[in-house]
Amino acid sequence: MSASAAPALDAIAFQLAAELEKYDQDTDKLIRTWPDMDLYRELSAQIDRIRMYSSALAEARVQWVELLITHSELVHCLWRAEYGQPAPDAREQLAQVRERHADCIAALRNRCLRLISRAA
Repeated sequence: MSASAAPALDAIAFQLAAELEKYDQDTDKLIRTWPDMDLYRELSAQIDRIRMYSSALAEARVQWVELLITHSELVHCLWRAEYGQPAPDAREQLAQVRERHADCIAALRNRCLRLISRAA
């Protein structure tokens, strides 16, 4: 990375970390209020912004893909519980999926913070 690109990438990493914080809070809210379609659309927009920021940070791409996978699993679990054939242990499955999802959010946020601190 060139010295001139470093401040821009730091700013992107900072914006991504902030977006992840909001996304994590909104994910918890979505689980509590499901099916809230307005919040679901907002979370989808947040995922798009997270994708955009992550695509600029080569060192965060693995964590981004893991987050995207667990986001999809979480949404699938919510849809299935509301509109499909919920599994007998649906609450437990949802809790496990949410825990993995939260771990992925934290991993991507931590990657951003390491990138920012390395540049400081």
